[in-house]
Amino acid sequence: MKTHYLLTGDIGGTNSRLGLYDLSSSIPLCVKIYQNEEELRVGASNGIFEKKIIVPFLNLCWETVPGLAPVELTEIVACLACAGPVEDNRCIMSNRDNIVVDGDTIVKQTYVKDKYLSAIKVCKVINDFLAQGYGCLTLEPNEVRELMPDSHSKIHPSGPKVCVGAGTGLGQCYLTVGPDGNYECYPSEGGHVEFSPRTEVQVKMLKYLMEKFESRHRVSVERVVSGPGLANVYEFLANEYPEQVDPKVHEAFLNAEDQKGKVVSENAKEGTLCREAIRIMISAYGSEVGSSSIKFLPTGGMFVTGGVTPKNIHFIEGENSCFMTAYKDKGRVTPLLEKIPLFAVMTEDLGVRGALKAAFMEFEKLHAIEQAHSPNGKKTKVANDPAYGPLTLVVATVFAMAAGALVSSRIIKSA
Repeated sequence: MKTHYLLTGDIGGTNSRLGLYDLSSSIPLCVKIYQNEEELRVGASNGIFEKKIIVPFLNLCWETVPGLAPVELTEIVACLACAGPVEDNRCIMSNRDNIVVDGDTIVKQTYVKDKYLSAIKVCKVINDFLAQGYGCLTLEPNEVRELMPDSHSKIHPSGPKVCVGAGTGLGQCYLTVGPDGNYECYPSEGGHVEFSPRTEVQVKMLKYLMEKFESRHRVSVERVVSGPGLANVYEFLANEYPEQVDPKVHEAFLNAEDQKGKVVSENAKEGTLCREAIRIMISAYGSEVGSSSIKFLPTGGMFVTGGVTPKNIHFIEGENSCFMTAYKDKGRVTPLLEKIPLFAVMTEDLGVRGALKAAFMEFEKLHAIEQAHSPNGKKTKVANDPAYGPLTLVVATVFAMAAGALVSSRIIKSA
């Protein structure tokens, strides 16, 4: 008899967060966050992800977690939610020098042979923001902040939902109720629509960014609303107002490589260019979320997610915040926004939750196949059997992912 475990991965542009789960609980047995800049180097060879991330993590689990079954008697079902376009169960991480995460080669051990990889029987690769969308379905009231009054009471039980989240990129997805009454999540390329300036300073910034990215006619909103976008905004301000530049901060900014946005955030004191850069970015964030609300009319909820949101909540919540001011600045259609439930998501593990849903879905498929080929057809108890009791995440509604939902590219570099 094999013991089954679920392996989840939230693979962003900056970090890779892995978790191992027993089928009987939604609480991870082990979690570790890896810094991609350290582990996934430029020019890495094929199989670098499994070699530097998956194998070390599983080795850590079996060394530190008591009571795990011997790996030789184990079957692992994995879901990796990756930052980049996904096609044929394969993701090219465009923001990590095109490193490939391929679920099929991981299972087949094409590039890396290891006893832990041999235990992985299924490895599903999905887009990371698609996982965040499914993760929104698991949110508890205390994990969000209402940005519009009485948002919880405004939620339509079968209304469309939209998720917009700024982090390494600007992800967007939407959810609608399928024929079976359950929500299905679909990808969107909304982060790559045109940035629309709202002030004279932002008009100047648009021209600056068009020149920087050698684009004659447009710059995508992700160039402004994201961690790297914050760096772009600061860079523009430093160029436009050199007399206000703090030399020490600016030197740290120039030497920070892909952590420039972090330098800006850490030095955002009142009256500084860093502070103004955040205000501009958050204002553009609010404007884009407002535009998405108008396009989709998500009466089931608009969820503002991503790492940028909880870290900058004091710029986001409040009727007169720069985020909400821009969100509601929609002219004659502004009254429509009063009907939209609007939430800031304060937890940053939505990708893990969504990946857990998908991993459990894949386990059910595997279990069904094994049961069909079982000589006696005897059913084995799994996590959704009543004997295990209710689970908050694992036994959440199981979704049928459309094939088109697996092709998404939140992090494509575009103008």
